[in-house]
Amino acid sequence: MRSISGRRLVILTVVALLVLGIMLYAYLKRKAAENAAMTESPQPVSVEIASARYGRIDTTATAHGVLSPVQGGSARIASPIAGHVLQVYVREGDPVTAGQLLAVVDNRALSAQAAGAKNAVRAAGSQARSAELDARATAVDQQATLAGAELALSAARADREYTLNQARIALETAQTTLTRVRAGARPQEIAQAEQAAAQARATRDRAATEARRQRFLYEHGVAARRQVEDANTALAVANAAYASAEEQVSLLRAGSRPEDIRAAQLAVDNARQALSQVRASADARVAQAARALQQARRTTPLRVAAKQQDAIASLATRQQRQNEYTAAQVTATSTILRAPLSGVITRRSANPGDMADPATPIIEITNTQRLNLQANIAPEDGVRVRPGMIVTVYPEAGRRRSLPGVVTSIGGVDPQTNFMTARVSIANPTGELRVGTFATAIIVLATNPKAVVVPKSAVITRDGKQVVFTVGSNRVAHQRTVVVGGQEKGLVSIVSGVSPGDEVITLGQYALSDGASVRIMSRK
Repeated sequence: MRSISGRRLVILTVVALLVLGIMLYAYLKRKAAENAAMTESPQPVSVEIASARYGRIDTTATAHGVLSPVQGGSARIASPIAGHVLQVYVREGDPVTAGQLLAVVDNRALSAQAAGAKNAVRAAGSQARSAELDARATAVDQQATLAGAELALSAARADREYTLNQARIALETAQTTLTRVRAGARPQEIAQAEQAAAQARATRDRAATEARRQRFLYEHGVAARRQVEDANTALAVANAAYASAEEQVSLLRAGSRPEDIRAAQLAVDNARQALSQVRASADARVAQAARALQQARRTTPLRVAAKQQDAIASLATRQQRQNEYTAAQVTATSTILRAPLSGVITRRSANPGDMADPATPIIEITNTQRLNLQANIAPEDGVRVRPGMIVTVYPEAGRRRSLPGVVTSIGGVDPQTNFMTARVSIANPTGELRVGTFATAIIVLATNPKAVVVPKSAVITRDGKQVVFTVGSNRVAHQRTVVVGGQEKGLVSIVSGVSPGDEVITLGQYALSDGASVRIMSRK
């Protein structure tokens, strides 16, 4: 039984091998026939096509860089003095607003210094007020002195004129008297004196007659004794007047006496000498008053200026003390550290009890509401970049979300890197962007609203040239060399080689040659 089973197994194996050989021969013969048939009549290639059309294409340049704060968008807060940190109110990552309290450093020594500076300001203010009042008083006093000197000069001049006039009048009077004494009595004066003597004699004769009549009447009992006495008295008076008139006539006829002439001459000499003395004395007083006025005019501005300088110096000292007090107060107040801007705490390097160092910031703040991208760009693209150009920023590799930006400045070519640096401003209201991360900027250099565009997949490289395959109504593919422009969102602009409306192959063109037949599977 075992011998019969073995033989059956061998027979079955041989039969199976024969069947496999026949099947393999048939397959190879069929493939050879198919290859021969294909060589004689090639089959059309299945392709996908799309139409070339007008579309908007932006010519862009790509730049890569690192995000950083805008200018003035970060702050490093340090204590102005060395001292112990009393309290820190924020942690890293906390948002803060401008003016918010961040930390406090011990400032008791500075507060004492500020108090001393304040007292110095008060003392300097008192000195300044005293100096100012002294300067005003000196100015008033010197003005009064100057006015007094001017009045004294005017008085001396007026007194000089008065005394000189009086002396001149006295001299002229003495000279007139001397002239009159030397000339003696004039005929008219002698005639007047004789006439006066004749009148006096007539008066005497009438008085004598009246005295005799009254005596006669008295003797006969008619007149009273008193009347007789009155008549005698009148007669005595008339006799005296007549004797005086006669003596005056005698004197006038005799002329001036030598002693009267000498007295008159002496009076003239004395008057002349008095005039000279008065002139000299008055001139001396006027000169003295003029010198006093000149001295007052010379010294008054100097004294006033000196007092004013003292007042100015006192004011300067007060201002200096005020500045010292302000500085001390600011320094004492500045140990209360506040946020100079709104942002996020990016670093906190001190805790309560630590020693603050003016050279080491305690807290760092960054305003992330707007960031700068310092992007490197190739010079051939950078020369076309201008401030104000629109930018699309792709932060961090692999992130799909893009943010708008704008070029704010463009630098020159760095000889070390051979790149230009474009500064791009980016709004970051949500704080999504992080300082120090990398980002890519797509800068729009130019926009063509009527470019001839085709899908990017339609353009392939063959023999070092960029080509597309077009297909007409005869379903025959034709290779065309093209000049490619900008590309955007899966489309590429064709500067030359394709016209709007041309059907271009977007899939299957790698298996084509110029003039090959195609079978259109789909249209985009």
